[in-house]
Amino acid sequence: MEPLGTVRRSQLVSTYSIGAIIDLEKGSFMPMGLEDWEGATRQFSLTISEARLQAQLGVTHFRLPPVAAAIPGTRLVEEKPTVPAVRFPLWHECPKCHRIGTEGSPFELAADGSRLNCTACGKSVNTNPVRFVVACRKGHIDEFPWEWWAHRNHKAGICKRPGLYLQSMGKSAALADLSVVCKACGAPPVSLGDAFSPGSVNSVCGGSRPWLYDRQSGCDAMPRVIQRGASNAYFPVVASALSIPPVSDAAFQIIEENWLTLGAVAAEAVTPVLESIAAHFDVACEILTAAYREKIKLDGGADQYTDSGSRAEEYAALSSDRHDQPLGGHVPQFQNTVLDPPAALAGWFDVIGAVSRLREVRALAGFSRIEPYPVSAERIAHEVTEGNIAPLSKTPRSWLPAAEIRGEGIFLRFRAEAIARWLKDNPAIKARVAALESRSAAIAAERGYTRDYTITAPLLLVHSFAHALIRQISIDCGYSSSALRERLYVAEPKGDHAAMNGLLVYTGSPDSEGSLGGLVRLADPAQLERIVQQTIRSSQWCGSDPVCLEGDPRQSGDRISGAACHCCLLVPETSCEKFNRELDRTMLVGDADGRWQGYFGTREQD
Repeated sequence: MEPLGTVRRSQLVSTYSIGAIIDLEKGSFMPMGLEDWEGATRQFSLTISEARLQAQLGVTHFRLPPVAAAIPGTRLVEEKPTVPAVRFPLWHECPKCHRIGTEGSPFELAADGSRLNCTACGKSVNTNPVRFVVACRKGHIDEFPWEWWAHRNHKAGICKRPGLYLQSMGKSAALADLSVVCKACGAPPVSLGDAFSPGSVNSVCGGSRPWLYDRQSGCDAMPRVIQRGASNAYFPVVASALSIPPVSDAAFQIIEENWLTLGAVAAEAVTPVLESIAAHFDVACEILTAAYREKIKLDGGADQYTDSGSRAEEYAALSSDRHDQPLGGHVPQFQNTVLDPPAALAGWFDVIGAVSRLREVRALAGFSRIEPYPVSAERIAHEVTEGNIAPLSKTPRSWLPAAEIRGEGIFLRFRAEAIARWLKDNPAIKARVAALESRSAAIAAERGYTRDYTITAPLLLVHSFAHALIRQISIDCGYSSSALRERLYVAEPKGDHAAMNGLLVYTGSPDSEGSLGGLVRLADPAQLERIVQQTIRSSQWCGSDPVCLEGDPRQSGDRISGAACHCCLLVPETSCEKFNRELDRTMLVGDADGRWQGYFGTREQD
């Protein structure tokens, strides 16, 4: 078959995944649900594991999106290992005569089986998908009601054979100058100027799920008109985890590879099977036995895994040296060297980690529209059941689509006693943090989701510094900011878990070789001191000051941020865990009026 277009494998578990609208070479399409992925992803080579993340999401394994095999000498690919997609929206516009309609009324399918042609203008004229669709925050999406809109002011209602056209007044590019007219019945043109107004279309959501071929009844969310390519048309719900010991160990990888056999045999047959596997890989059986017990332990405690507990384990691993050797042809997936911070930074940080090898697994578990739906990994299945997150399949599956990212990073752990002293010496910070926490709680209540954390001064400090550091590395070291990602470790002491105040800035690639080591070299004390010092200096001033620095967090709206804008702290959304929210530059360098000092000191004055 001839493909509709191409996307990268990693994009199929993020921006262009199930339920998203993708502009491809042959039109606008939507990837189908997991039921339609079954045949293309059953290969064993596409199965990957990350035991801790599987436990949180309640699945047995993950599957990589398939990669189509090209047929040499043609533009065709093998049909089976492809991701199926459906045309969406169905309504199209002819760029020549501006007629709008669907396949068969009046457009016809082109010879390539993908595009649509305008029958009135000739087969050489390909139509374009219309610009508007209707969606709700629970993930449903439907066609814009073009026929109803064109006749909503017409006393006779919708005519039997509508002939709809888009007309432009030509006065400006404003939406108010664009109207829909039915030339079949002579209904007066209807402007699209108020199409985006609340309640402009149906007051009840129709529950349309094109990626699952069905409609869901009982949706109580208000439908809204959005642009087909708008950034709020799709918010993937992605859960991720780093592979750390014991999961990252070479012996554990061998056990995972052979789990189909080990998981099926009786208890008394496990030892002979392990001995056979050990002989095959030329590994001591005792090592595999220990890894097997770790696997059983992880699977047995699946219900106890939480996102906060998983982060605490990663935080401990990043704070420790780890240099394991290859075993049985398998390379350990985690390698970390702990360094003492340079003397100039020792007052702020107590641990620097040079993570020369890491593996991250990102799994797509659902999505929302209109606005993001923050949720911890262990609650995703519940929120899907409640209908707050759109599902990837009609019925729950034992697997989810995922991508594995191999790369490197730098870990910085803030000195806990320094943070405590800073907060004690600057009590005015409490009011600033309370304003942002209040705004965050109000938005959560308004949108109906449950937060699993509160906004604190350490969170604002660590998150803001992570963004400032990403921006500085991209300027100073040649990385694009979109190639770098943050992973935050911030929590108050709770139960057996100590407080966390750290961040990991990392880069990676879906390629099996990962990245080339350029980022981890920045952990060298001389390099790191220079970069951190420059990060602090750059944070003192913003191109939008004084407006940025003097901004009132109570008026931050959906941003839930203090002093943060595109000139100082914002990064590409692919780099941020929190959608560029919960940031405040005053935590780094102090406020404009001198009411409190930043963690890194006070701003230099003119």
